[in-house]
Amino acid sequence: MIQNRVYTISLHTNSAFKVMNELRWREELCDIVLCIENQKFLAHKVVLAGCSPYLLAMFTNGMLETAKDFVEIQGIDPIAMEIILSFMYTGTIEITVENVQIVLCGASMLNMASLRNVCCTFLQAQLDASNCLGIHSFADMYSCEDLKNVAQRFIYQHFPEVIQTEEFFLTPEQDVVKLLKSDQLQVDNEEEVYEAAMSWLEYDMENRRHCCCTILQEIRFALLDKNYLIEKVYKSDLINRCMKCQERVNTALRIRNDNQALALIGCRSQPQSIYVVGGRNDAECQLSSCERYDAVRDRWIPQEWMEIPRTALGAATMDGLLYAVGGECAYTSNIHTIDTRYLGHVECYDPLRKKWSQKESLNERRSFIAVVALRGKLYALGGADSESSYNTVECYDPAEDKWRYAPSMKQRRGGCGVAVCDGKIYVAGGYDKAYRTERASVECFDPETRVWTFVAEMEKARSGLALVAMDHYIYAIGGRLRHTDQFFNIAERFNTQTQQWTPIASMNKTRAWPSVALFDNKIYVMGGYDGHTRLRSVEMYDPESNQWSFVSRMNVGRAGCGAAVV
Repeated sequence: MIQNRVYTISLHTNSAFKVMNELRWREELCDIVLCIENQKFLAHKVVLAGCSPYLLAMFTNGMLETAKDFVEIQGIDPIAMEIILSFMYTGTIEITVENVQIVLCGASMLNMASLRNVCCTFLQAQLDASNCLGIHSFADMYSCEDLKNVAQRFIYQHFPEVIQTEEFFLTPEQDVVKLLKSDQLQVDNEEEVYEAAMSWLEYDMENRRHCCCTILQEIRFALLDKNYLIEKVYKSDLINRCMKCQERVNTALRIRNDNQALALIGCRSQPQSIYVVGGRNDAECQLSSCERYDAVRDRWIPQEWMEIPRTALGAATMDGLLYAVGGECAYTSNIHTIDTRYLGHVECYDPLRKKWSQKESLNERRSFIAVVALRGKLYALGGADSESSYNTVECYDPAEDKWRYAPSMKQRRGGCGVAVCDGKIYVAGGYDKAYRTERASVECFDPETRVWTFVAEMEKARSGLALVAMDHYIYAIGGRLRHTDQFFNIAERFNTQTQQWTPIASMNKTRAWPSVALFDNKIYVMGGYDGHTRLRSVEMYDPESNQWSFVSRMNVGRAGCGAAVV
């Protein structure tokens, strides 16, 4: 016989608050009147105190207002107060572009943290080049640190767009100085920063002439192109009117001829970009070239080349560096024979120093290798050589510059796709030379348990596919089925929460062995082989519209290339 049992009626609170809100509208049982700019709001103290720590303190801590039934509050917009009152009673609020700022001000005044967070999240979603400076300033004013940091990163990442906006031209002098001082500005070169400073000064030269020296002292003149420095900067009327600016330019010209002194000047950040490296080209065979995609300007920019040309390599980014791992290259062993050399070489590219450097090689040389970064380590998975496919996994620690074996996958896979989702590694597809077959199977590695487990299979068995993760989804794109010599443009995605695969829109082109990257919540698929040609074309997938569209083509065709966002 049960002596007692606890029951929770989930609708009880909602029902009670609904009644209290109806009482508020009928002005019944109200025991407090809030006066804001001569407008009166009737309410119940217990509801207000339960929602606002500021009002709770006012009503219970012996302040002058504690015993009053009429309280005047300063610093809140009356429209915002009505919206906030409705939220207090219903738990529902509609945030709009028109009301978000006044609601956030009111929520800050009333110390309502959850409502502040909702407003900040809404503002984050509205960020663009035309309003990011204003949102950053607003967030700073109301101590919304997360929103302030997000806005700051947006400004740095989209600096070339931001400096074209009216907000930038109206920004106060001290804020322009802080912006131009930052190492985090993501620009192609220092010329962009100089042009931004000059544009801001020239917008209102009559009133800004006095701060010319203060603004231009943040320009790193020695990083400007020498011809640009001589022909444009040195001859500028604005520079020639300021003795200190002239001295800085003269000093920069001297530093330009001193490599050691030049190396001491800090560089700006490179814009976050998609880097594509290596691969095979119809004309040149394997490639050592590298290029990056500037999404803001929709253009591909050549970068420094690797030391070793290769195709069928893996690539990943970690700590702001691009790693190129493994692969293969063809070479002529005698006049009539072309052999394949399988590589364990690892190269690392620093986009700030614009240099490649050698790292410790893999324990096993292999091509068609999958590479991914997780928790500060690189994982190199599967691959193949002339005789067999691999299921081995190696883990690289950059602090030690050392590769060590990690738990092997359950199946051998060359040309499989790899992605990290929810803190776990997923591998899909691939080719097993022993059975001469492609796989549809998918495995998941949990770094906590260090165990591989199978999850639901893809619809199509294939190798040479691209795998990428976004939110709680794994996207499997393109690939090839060897025994039918079939090349795919299909794409499907795996929900890691429901453990189900569903098809999505197919690409415009069939592609096997493309590279893939996630940038700004869009999926970019670069190059690949369609059965006839190594492709230059690049497609972008928008998950909101479920559509693929072409963006600018790479400078060269590439199949078996690696890609990562740095």
